Amino acid sequence: MKGKIESFINELRSNKKIYTFDEGSTKQALVLRLLSLLGWDIFDVEEVCPEYSVNSNRVTYALKVKNSYKVFIEVKRVQKKLDTYQKGLIDVSSQEGVNLSILTNGLIWWFYLISAQGDWQKKWFLSIDFLKQKPDHIATQLISILTKDKILKGKALKNAKVLHEEKNQKIAADFIPQAWNQIISQPNKIFVELLSDTTEKICGHRIDSSRIEKYLKKHLDGLLIENHSEAVVAPPAKIKKEHKIKEVTISKDSMTAKAEMLQEPDTYEGKAVKSFKFDKNIYKIDQWEEVLTTLCDLLVVKHEKDFEKVLWVSGGDKTYFSRNWDQLSIPAEIDKTELYVETKLTPDEIVKTANALIAEFGYSQDKLRINVE
Repeated sequence: MKGKIESFINELRSNKKIYTFDEGSTKQALVLRLLSLLGWDIFDVEEVCPEYSVNSNRVTYALKVKNSYKVFIEVKRVQKKLDTYQKGLIDVSSQEGVNLSILTNGLIWWFYLISAQGDWQKKWFLSIDFLKQKPDHIATQLISILTKDKILKGKALKNAKVLHEEKNQKIAADFIPQAWNQIISQPNKIFVELLSDTTEKICGHRIDSSRIEKYLKKHLDGLLIENHSEAVVAPPAKIKKEHKIKEVTISKDSMTAKAEMLQEPDTYEGKAVKSFKFDKNIYKIDQWEEVLTTLCDLLVVKHEKDFEKVLWVSGGDKTYFSRNWDQLSIPAEIDKTELYVETKLTPDEIVKTANALIAEFGYSQDKLRINVE
């Protein structure tokens, strides 16, 4: 089975006609063929039920074993963007009590564990890309999750739960540096007491908390961890904009806010962002990632013809802007473009990237000031 799946994937990669497939061709030539290789009887409509109805909605395929539907598969044509179809598939799956759902355009496959807590992002546990990932790796994952035999014996669901937990652990591990930097930048009482107790055990003298805080502040740069997290391949996460860009024109009465912005701190770690000033206007924001997403929205309008220059902005070996969402950890789609910006960055990385971004379009660094508290 594994060898046949690998051959199928290699065949797809050499077939340029697949990029012209409509939805019907995608179903027949890609999805049904793969299901057949995974042990499903694609000619038995009781086993592979096409256009399964759920109230007023339909699912492309419902896979059934032992008189129970176990997997829903929603299929779109090759190269069709999938992100807008996730919520609908998960809602239908939840209504029908189906715990394993798949969204695919034949080449990209997104897998969801419906019983997992949270929204669709938290239910997602695996992405497979037939054109980018290794065929043997793809075949192994498909066999463990989607073969009829594994579904029948309940092993597929167990494997899905393992992959889901691995994904969560990897995401959490990526945030360890950020959590550590926050603790060091704003040490809480428990952390300070732990240092004080340990110091006393070593030397026999208890140190005042004020001295510990002073020491941490003095050596802050050396204690911070630089974040080199690996990208988690996941469906694109669009940053929800709860409001339009809030613009506040600077007036004579706003001298205090201007003065605050001119005082740049040594580090932005552990600080809450309130607003930023760009090109004579102040924009109110609530989250750090909004510095980049709002800036991108503004620059798209001002530099629509050459906005793709953002692809040149990077952090050495780290990608900040891309056409491909799966090259980023937590990508946000930039309005009016087919580009994505990384939002899983520390406050210092966001400020550095924002400065590099405006510089790419010819703005001096003093055009951007960030207000924090």
